[in-house]
Parts: sequence; C-alpha cells; structure tokens
Amino acid sequence: MNKRVYNSTVGKVFRTLGFLLVLVSSVYISTYLVIQNNTLPFVSSILPFAETIEGVIDSLPAFIAEYIGLALVVGLLLLTWAIRKGVVLRVLITVVLLFGYLESAINNSSSLVPLNLVNPTWMVSVLDLVEPFYDQIVALSEYVVPGVMVAAPMFLWALFANKKPGRFSVLMMRLGTISLFLAVLSLVLGQLFLTTLALENWYITVQTALYMVTYLLFVVGGVFGLIGFSRK
Repeated sequence: MNKRVYNSTVGKVFRTLGFLLVLVSSVYISTYLVIQNNTLPFVSSILPFAETIEGVIDSLPAFIAEYIGLALVVGLLLLTWAIRKGVVLRVLITVVLLFGYLESAINNSSSLVPLNLVNPTWMVSVLDLVEPFYDQIVALSEYVVPGVMVAAPMFLWALFANKKPGRFSVLMMRLGTISLFLAVLSLVLGQLFLTTLALENWYITVQTALYMVTYLLFVVGGVFGLIGFSRK
C-alpha cells in the first residue's frame, strides 16, 4: 500500500503554515524556558541567544503572547491534517490537542508546555460554555487528564514516524515528540506516584532539560519545514 502523501498547492500552504506556527510558538517557549532556568549549567551557552530573542519579543505587541499556546496547537493540527492520509489518527490528535488546550486554559497549567501562558480574552466566554462538559469528563477518573497528556506526544510521534516520504524537518519533529513524551511521562509519574522523587533537584533538572530539548528540536523542524515549502 502506498503511504506516501503528496500535497497539492493548498496542502503545501497549510503544511508550511503549520511549520511556521510551530516555529514561532517553539521559539517563544524555548526562549522563556532558558531564561527561567538560567542557573542550570547546560543552558549557559545558549542563554545569550535567548536573551536577545527575549528583547525582540518584548518589542512586539503584548497580545501576541496570548496566542502562543493556541499557535502551537493550531500549528500541530495543520501539520496533522496536511501530512496524514488516515482519518483515525487525525481525529485522535485533534481531540487530545484541543482537550489539552482547554485543560491548560481552565487550570492555567499544561503538561505539554511547562510555562504559564496567557490566554486570549475571548477564551473566557468559550470556557464558560465548555467547562461543565470538561468537569464531567474529568470526574470520570483521576487518570483522564494524565492519560490524555501522555497520549498526545505518543500520537504525534506516530504521525511523524509514519510520514512518507521522510524529511529532515519531520525527523526533528519526531525526535521532539520523543523527548516531549519522556518529559510528560516524568511529570505525570511525579504527580501520581513518585511524589517524593519528583521534588529532587536532579529529577526536576532532567524534566526541564527534556522540555527544552523538545522545543529546540521543534524550532529546527519548523525552520527546515519552511525551507521545504516547495516539496511535495
């Protein structure tokens, strides 16, 4: 069976827009991960770059920061629907990413992005509508939210692992989903089972490093995804 996906012009546009949104959001996230963890020894070499990018971000309109989380989700969804042929994985990724975004907006925290991101003001009215349904779903089990959060990087890995033909940009995204899975898994295990271990400095350091690696790989993937606009 031919599993190769050749995008039309419209497909290329959506794919490239997806890489652009992932790139922009990942640059923002990785920058502030480095800035907020600047005492860690392994970030000293990239700290000057992060500080330069922070200066650029500070010069931009403030409302842009409100859309970073949404940009990441929309970017991943555009990539999902542009490079995947099958419907099942597309739907699964869409559900877990949208659920994760709503969960982060409601609780002001996310296991996929270890930063406190600001949400657009119009999200308040959306949350008023969906929060009762969210509460019903979460009430089913304490493992609903952790399960969805662990499933998200797994499904994304499956998306990029099965992409044909292979591209360097997709390889970087796939490696990023592996480190994201390990980061989310360490967070979930620390919250549910390894509560004492999760307070250890080395555990927190490893977890932070995994998140940094994730979004730095996403940055590289986004750059090469934009460069490969003309490819099928």
